[in-house]
Amino acid sequence: MKQKKTLQILLLVFAGLIVLYTGVNLYQKQQSYKEDSDQTMVSDLKSLTSISYNNNGTTLSFIKQNGKWYYTKNKKYPITQSSLESLASTFQKVEAVRELKNADALSDYGLDKPTYTVSVKDKTGKSMTYYIGNATGENYYVTYGDKSKIYTVSSDITSSLSYSLDNLIETDTFPTLSTGNLKKVLVTQNGKTKTYTSKKKNLDGISGGLGVFTFGDCQNYYASQTDLVKYGLDKDSRITIDITYKDTDTKKTKNVVLYIGKKDSDQKNYYVQLKGSHMVYLSDKDVVKLSLIHILRCRRSHKCRSR
Repeated sequence: MKQKKTLQILLLVFAGLIVLYTGVNLYQKQQSYKEDSDQTMVSDLKSLTSISYNNNGTTLSFIKQNGKWYYTKNKKYPITQSSLESLASTFQKVEAVRELKNADALSDYGLDKPTYTVSVKDKTGKSMTYYIGNATGENYYVTYGDKSKIYTVSSDITSSLSYSLDNLIETDTFPTLSTGNLKKVLVTQNGKTKTYTSKKKNLDGISGGLGVFTFGDCQNYYASQTDLVKYGLDKDSRITIDITYKDTDTKKTKNVVLYIGKKDSDQKNYYVQLKGSHMVYLSDKDVVKLSLIHILRCRRSHKCRSR
């Protein structure tokens, strides 16, 4: 009988311990969750309308108006919207890995002279300035505002901050061309036009060259008429290449017009531009010669005939 009562008491004690353990474990989880949620959110802004950051000593600033991002210094520059949306998303809501309690001096974390400084404003007018310091493992030290709190955040926060203005400009593209999809090419210079077609069987030489033509670095994002004269891309100076081709993806007939200007000061590149674009690029002289060798010969000799 005694053994039976002892067993019952032990079972009750064991059950009580299980209940106590479960309660303590649940409480600890709740407390841990509360501490994490209190500490991990550095900022939680509404949709951003402006953002600026320092890149290699240059500050880049952008504003959003009517749902579109613009480069503050020149709204005519064609900014890649997806890149700015990604950048804005990164700094609209910033979550920390942890908050440093009893932190040391800012200089110990590289926050006295931050590697990056990012200022943003949201649609409600609320502003925030982030300061990003040294790396620590896979994270970075970050503070903001009056720098009274220091956090570590994922290194993902810096992934877009290395972008220069060139990286954020939406540049033109040149189509894929070959003998198989070229239909007609009109070359105009000095007011005279030469026609190349598959029927005349004179496309082979020019198609091989156009197939490897590429744009180099962009020299001017929004060229004025004065700029075009300087580049030899004004109407009276340029070579005009009017290309009709069959798009390899859509199978539709399309048209693109390429302008060739003069060489740059180093004599290593030609200035080039697409019709309808305000952007001027450099293209390697050897690539241009390979693409348009007959045309350039014709230009030098001035023996092109109108056909």
